[in-house]
Amino acid sequence: MEAHMFRKRILPHALLALVIALLFGCATTPYEGAGKTQSDAQLDQQMQAANQRRAGKTQSQIIFAGFAMNSLSKAFRNDVIAAEKLVQSIDPESIVFKLDNPARGQSAIWPYATAENIEQVLAKVAELARPQDKVVLLMSTHGNVDILSINFSEKYYPSLDSKWLSQALAGLRGKPTLFLISACYSGSFITPLAGPSRIILTAAAKDRNSFGCQFQSNNTYFIDALLNQPAPLHQSLRDLMEAAKQEVDKREREQKLSPPSMPQIFVGSRVRDWAGQPLKDWLKP
Repeated sequence: MEAHMFRKRILPHALLALVIALLFGCATTPYEGAGKTQSDAQLDQQMQAANQRRAGKTQSQIIFAGFAMNSLSKAFRNDVIAAEKLVQSIDPESIVFKLDNPARGQSAIWPYATAENIEQVLAKVAELARPQDKVVLLMSTHGNVDILSINFSEKYYPSLDSKWLSQALAGLRGKPTLFLISACYSGSFITPLAGPSRIILTAAAKDRNSFGCQFQSNNTYFIDALLNQPAPLHQSLRDLMEAAKQEVDKREREQKLSPPSMPQIFVGSRVRDWAGQPLKDWLKP
């Protein structure tokens, strides 16, 4: 989608946010007040829990970080919950970070998904990750070409782009990392973020919308098709992705959504075996 089309999509949400602010006073921000204090405390708790989960461990672990970055749909938080559930079914001792910007009607149960908090979590994940571990990252939000939006209390903040993400992920170079991106045009992140130790799965091609991000959606179509399959532990990432492509395509055709989103997969040269392994075997020596 061209930039003017993205602005056309955002404008109604911006007007809604303005109306809310006029009716109820100044809009809440993630950078001040009691909400920030609570968010900072929640983030500190997650950091301490991560240290405790790692203490004394020598065996392989999964380190999961999920970011629901946009308050305009409940699907984004639900995507993180779906991913966490699958990760913990593989590794009950997994290390977990969860950040989100809650949608209307959702309480603030996790730290806010601000750029600063996301960067802090990614730095912690890089600090903890060892060569024998598996890192799983999920970002779920609205997007455009080289844009992953951050929206808090129905107000947009500076978005993340591939340059920012490349720098934030630098500490994970050489460490096996699965990066799931559920957003429109998310395929545009594959080329700038690709690496030999990375697997990148995206909800759409670099020039396509993805679907399922309406306010009341349970999950985005991509994450639902990818992670909510029956008996996923006996399938590999390649298997899950192939099934997800077929399911997303079927759903889009049935609902006459076009053009098709065309989810994408990239597998780095050093993690090809991982991509072909059943999920239940991820932590085997």
